Amino acid sequence: MFDLLKKTQYEYSRNEADVWELFHENSKVDKNKPIVPNDVVIQKMRNELDTLDYRSFATVALPETAPTVALDLASCILNRKSSSEWALTSMTFEELGMLLQLSYGVTRSNKDTDYVRPFRACPSGGGLYPLEIFLNVRNVEGLAPGLYHFNPHKNAVECLREGDQTFKLCSAFVQRQVIEGAACVWMVSGMFRRSTFKYSNRGYRFALLEAGHLAQNANLVATGLGLGVLNMGGYFDREIDKYLDLNGVDQSVIYCLAFGRAH
Repeated sequence: MFDLLKKTQYEYSRNEADVWELFHENSKVDKNKPIVPNDVVIQKMRNELDTLDYRSFATVALPETAPTVALDLASCILNRKSSSEWALTSMTFEELGMLLQLSYGVTRSNKDTDYVRPFRACPSGGGLYPLEIFLNVRNVEGLAPGLYHFNPHKNAVECLREGDQTFKLCSAFVQRQVIEGAACVWMVSGMFRRSTFKYSNRGYRFALLEAGHLAQNANLVATGLGLGVLNMGGYFDREIDKYLDLNGVDQSVIYCLAFGRAH
């Protein structure tokens, strides 16, 4: 029985390995693969938005004032650490606004350039920006609790559900106590077809890389503000996708970050 169990566990892990090997092989760049013509890419980018537009929902502009960052860049890198042992903590709307703007906000115009879209705070394959940030706000001074969506072009958040949603959400996480104690939780989703129409399987890989760029920006800004942050991969994908009304196929959460006050 023990040998059978060992074999089953090995076969299971081997099957998992086959999946990632297949993905990595199929997402490699091939010199012989046809390239989507540039004019087709440009036309598609002009016809489609690079952010979800919840125009029928209440919009709250991010603060124009920014808090002071006490640390320089080198200090933020050296002092960055994963934090999770907090009781219910708070952060300010100004801090949240700075985190969003410097993580994935619009930082410069595309005017007088050949690029179709304005530039964001992190690099993006082809300037396609396949990510969305949803926020569960529990204890942010100056912003009512609720589920929000960040709209970079409006420099605002859109309120999708009013009221504290924490206890509806925390069961979707392995470390639910972290979610219960966080002031704010980000759920970063990939809208994969924004990238795959041009880059095919490679576009999916680009979306995952971009989520890492976004998260590192958020980690460094949070450190500079004296906030704690925990980057989270331990969540139940289908539950969070359903909670956010994502279809779970070409729209799915790929990264989560919890923020609280560092001690």
